Parts: sequence; structure tokens; C-alpha cells
Amino acid sequence: MAIKKELLADLFEQTAKQVTSSLADWTVFLTTVGKLYKYPFHEQLMIYAQNPTATACAEYGLWNNTMNRYVKRGTNGIALIDPSSDRGQIKYVFDVADTGGKENARKPFLWEMHEHHERPILEMLQDKFDVESDSLHEAIDTVALDLAKEYYNDNKSDIAYFIEDSFLEELDDDNIRMTFENALSVSIAYTIMKRMGIDTEDHFTHEDFLPIFDFNTTPTVSFLGAAISKQSEQVWNVNTFLDNFYKVSTRYSAGVL
Repeated sequence: MAIKKELLADLFEQTAKQVTSSLADWTVFLTTVGKLYKYPFHEQLMIYAQNPTATACAEYGLWNNTMNRYVKRGTNGIALIDPSSDRGQIKYVFDVADTGGKENARKPFLWEMHEHHERPILEMLQDKFDVESDSLHEAIDTVALDLAKEYYNDNKSDIAYFIEDSFLEELDDDNIRMTFENALSVSIAYTIMKRMGIDTEDHFTHEDFLPIFDFNTTPTVSFLGAAISKQSEQVWNVNTFLDNFYKVSTRYSAGVL
């Protein structure tokens, strides 16, 4: 077991450094974050490292007993360190693609964006975050920036502990703040849009993501990743939005599993 934990720790370290090495790696990771938003950052990263195409993950018992699905023979589970275990035991989750349906099987709900959803989503953002816009892209950008600034203000005293030996260490306080807020806001916006099924191809440029590359150590990526996971989840916590506009219990929406 100790060897497996060491391997997982090495995989985490390697993946944390890899995800900010290119725009393609980062955006694929953010897509995983959007799909699996109920998982904390360290588990999102480990799921991405072992199965970057995963869309809805759950432990064996939930698939078998609650969803009435079986895990396909020969499937390798995605290994995660169980935070509820005092000894840090390893647990395994399985993607829905690695399951099959038994009689009366359930499938996790995967969001699909349709044109008639745009107005209700805009109204939800206005009600929850006091954002007024006729453009869904602009509204999400505004929400993302506000969430980024909020996180920085609440956690700025901790940043100094994470930036050692990173590119951020060379910056003064104002540039650290600006770099962090820009990296966080663009990442939150991208994650939300991918989660909602909103087209991102013509909205973001490579230059938008340049601040990401200053997060080049495991501690800085972990700090940023935890912020993305926590702040973007505020959007998904609007239960009325999930229930009224996607007509599905949040219990079975992708990412809750």
C-alpha cells in the first residue's frame, strides 16, 4: 500500500507540473474540472491524470447499488487517496463509460445546452451574483472576475507560502495579485462555459491564458486549482438553476457522482 501511495504522490506531482505547461493541457484539465465539479481539486487532478476523458465518476457501490449499473470486467479503477481515512487508504472510482446497465439502470445526467436555456441562465446569474448582461459570455466573464477577486482578498495572506521557487516569486505584490486574479478568472470562466456546454472556441485567446504559465510548481498549481474548484462550484450550488432548467435532481447530475 505504501508503494501505491508513493506512486500516486509522484503522479500528482508530475501532473500538477504538466497541466500548466501548455494551453492544451490546461484547457483539457479545466474541462475535467467542469464535468467533475463535486470533487475537490486534488481528486480532479488525479482523475484527469488517469482518465482525462472521464465525464461522471463514482465508487463501485454507488454504481452497483444506487445506479443499478455494473462495472465492466477488467476495468481498472481510478485510484484516489481517501481523505476520510485516517491512514490515507486508497479508494477507486469508475467512469460511467466503464459501466454497463442492468435492468432499470440509471445514467448520470449530463448537461446539454440549448438556446432556450440562455435567458434563464442569465436571470440566475443576475439573481445570484448581481450581474446584468444580455450576453452569456460577458456575464460569465464578470462573475468569474468577481469570484477571482473575492478569493484573492480572502486568501492573499497565504500566497507567500506557495510561490517559492516559482515564476511568481520574482513579481511584486501588485503583479502577483494581478497575475493570480487573471489566471483564476479566465480559468473559472472557461470551466463554467465548458460545464454549461457553451462554445468557447472564439471567446478565448492564447494571450488570455498567459498568466497560467507563471504557476509552474506543484504548490502554485495546487493553490490555483483549489481556488478554481471552490469558486466555480458556487455557480453549481444554485439548486434552483439545476432543478428548474435541467429538470434533474442534483443527486444524479454529472459531477455529483
